[in-house]
Amino acid sequence: MTRKYDLERGGRVAAAEKSRPEQAAWALVWFICGIAWLASVGIDISLFRGYFSASGFHLASDLTCFRDNGAWLGRHVAAAAQGAAQSCTYKYPPPFLFLAAPLSWFTPEQDFFVWNAVAVTVLVLAARVVRIPWRAVLLGILAPPTLLCLSFGESGIILSGLLLLALGLADTAPLAAGIAAGAMIVKPQLGLLLPVCYGASRNGRAFLAAAVTVGALCLLAEIMFGTGVWVDYFHQGLAATHATLAAPWPQRDQHIMVTPYIFLHSLGIKFGMASAAQFAVTLLAAVAVWRLWRGPATASRLAETLCLAALATPFACLYDLSALAVVLAVEGGTALAWFWIFSGLYFFVSVFSISPGALCLALLLWILWRRPAAI
Repeated sequence: MTRKYDLERGGRVAAAEKSRPEQAAWALVWFICGIAWLASVGIDISLFRGYFSASGFHLASDLTCFRDNGAWLGRHVAAAAQGAAQSCTYKYPPPFLFLAAPLSWFTPEQDFFVWNAVAVTVLVLAARVVRIPWRAVLLGILAPPTLLCLSFGESGIILSGLLLLALGLADTAPLAAGIAAGAMIVKPQLGLLLPVCYGASRNGRAFLAAAVTVGALCLLAEIMFGTGVWVDYFHQGLAATHATLAAPWPQRDQHIMVTPYIFLHSLGIKFGMASAAQFAVTLLAAVAVWRLWRGPATASRLAETLCLAALATPFACLYDLSALAVVLAVEGGTALAWFWIFSGLYFFVSVFSISPGALCLALLLWILWRRPAAI
């Protein structure tokens, strides 16, 4: 009996000693994660402080554009403000104005904090509706992409909430999922793979709800803002988007993009070849998503789909990855650690060298496919 106890005790001690190098390795990994997070917070604070000057508070450029266009189309501002709005190119489809127009009624300071408060609320509610634990929700909010989005006053957090609902409710509440998917017409490039998800899973109700929602929002935007806003979007907004992508590397807006196109563009590859490569990646991502959603749901399907969604579009930025941050907080382990490291340090790397976002996302996808155990 004593010998048996000694053998069992010896086995436990050996196992503990064997795990010490692994524990030390993970301690180093999380230390690097912390350094990356602090670096990203430093950038966010610097951005936020830049909005203050002797003349008062100035909104982030994109949030100013949202506000000015909403004011112009709402026809409740002075002629000078209308001229400023018309000079601010609008890159999103007209239904986005349902989000942007209310901002024109507040002061710039109020706009910034109200916009961010609404964005975080949407993300939290969406995550809780799809039964993501509070711990993961909090980690997702504190993740570098979310904090960067808050400092920019961008729309990525709101779209991340809609994307979580569109994917997370597809099996249990297809009509609600479809409505959320349709609402993504306000920034449609992040939802390119949603029809593939619904088609692969034979989710006709979600597909129909999405189509009806898109049609209703587009029609309502035309009724409220006029046909001219669609003409401006197709002639000026899409041209501005094309110009941002085709501009020589590096430009300000390109530094925070994480797509295959911008990676190749940062290497000096011309617009046509980089676009062709992006199209090929989009097709591969669609095939991968089709296979994911054709079979039974897996534990990491949501994270894998969100990762593929970012790779499938040529126009996605680091601050669009809040949904992925929340879901990876549930996954834990290597996937979460890698995401925090690359998203925390990404801004620094892309500013001083190339834009490796697509490579980072590809590695993240490989980690998810291997399905390491959470720690």
